[in-house]
Amino acid sequence: MEDIELEKLLRYEDKHYLGSVDLIAASNAPTATVRANTSWGVAQFRSAEGYPGRRPYAGCANIDAVEQLAIRRVCKVFDAEHANVQPLSGSLANLAAYRAVLQPGDTLLSLSMNAGGHLSHGHPKHLVSSKYKVVHYSVDPITRLLNYDEILLIARQERPKAIVAGYSAYPRVIDFTRFAEIAHDVGAKLIADISHIAGLVAAGLHENPSLTGAIVTTSVEKTLRGTRGGFILCPAALRSAVDTAVFPGLQSSVGLAGLVSLCLLLSEIGSASFRRYQERVVQNARFLGSLLSDHGIPLVTGGTDTHMIVLDVYAIGLTGRDAEKRLEEIGILSNRNLLPFDPLPPFKASGLRLGTPTITARGYDESDIREVSEIIASALLADGWENAQRNSLRDRVSELAWQPRAEDTLKDLYLRVHS
Repeated sequence: MEDIELEKLLRYEDKHYLGSVDLIAASNAPTATVRANTSWGVAQFRSAEGYPGRRPYAGCANIDAVEQLAIRRVCKVFDAEHANVQPLSGSLANLAAYRAVLQPGDTLLSLSMNAGGHLSHGHPKHLVSSKYKVVHYSVDPITRLLNYDEILLIARQERPKAIVAGYSAYPRVIDFTRFAEIAHDVGAKLIADISHIAGLVAAGLHENPSLTGAIVTTSVEKTLRGTRGGFILCPAALRSAVDTAVFPGLQSSVGLAGLVSLCLLLSEIGSASFRRYQERVVQNARFLGSLLSDHGIPLVTGGTDTHMIVLDVYAIGLTGRDAEKRLEEIGILSNRNLLPFDPLPPFKASGLRLGTPTITARGYDESDIREVSEIIASALLADGWENAQRNSLRDRVSELAWQPRAEDTLKDLYLRVHS
């Protein structure tokens, strides 16, 4: 039976997305191999509870084998002693990590959200804050960089049972070894959330926190380039605690489709093309940031070491919401973001976060990045915001977005929309 209403909406979204420039740092386009091979056979609908060899369902031998393959591959990629590949998201992976090492009321030390932390690291309205005592560290008020000496002082004062390192809006390299030393100093467990930088870690471009003995959590769909999901890495000594925290602690069934997608993704990570892609993501982010900075738009921390840049749009007279809305109106997707010590509430915010994973996956080169920067600067620095200007910039975005590129991961979708 055809669902004409739904099909129409999905086709609208395909056309809308392909005609946009996606600069949302948490977005990406899965690799061509993952996209082409994750929707065949019974993998689309098969699922099972429990762990390999210990399922409460019959007929799970092949599901067991796929899950074990995913575990072996992820452990090899990240040099980990154990992996749990069942979390349905990075946030659920974080919750499971907390459950594995904390008791209700224990202290969790994490970066405040307005300095780049994530909701699941202990936002006041998140479940985490109702279960644990969450205390925060921040960044240096001048440089906006992590101050490890200050973090150590806070840790010694608060004596947390766990410390979270890894963020959603911090564009610089994280010293996981230093964090491990701080955690050891106060007898805490280190939880490294690499959801945003997992692809960079896998490519050897950033430090691998697994080598420090940390519990490592991540989502799969960001720089790692998979479909939605998550996993946890941990030392062998924490295997039972982590596995129990995921099942039966938080989740029931695991889906075969997600495991298949993860296996395919992991098989590509060791390739030269995967590393080259990750290098280009960082190069594109640095280039875009430098161009916008040259236009007079300040960058938080002055630049980036990762896939993202954070703009201080309050400094040019806009709120983050204003900037996000202007760009959306011309076809550029971004998101407002709180800045360290932000005077504005989250709904408005003073910052704008941009990322380059998706445009890199779609084959954008240096000339494309330059055009993106010119369009963004024209939109954000405009004295007024008139229809004629919006229309002109929208036309430029459309031309850029619909330009065919040989390296475009979404090329097949592009061709279908145009057929």
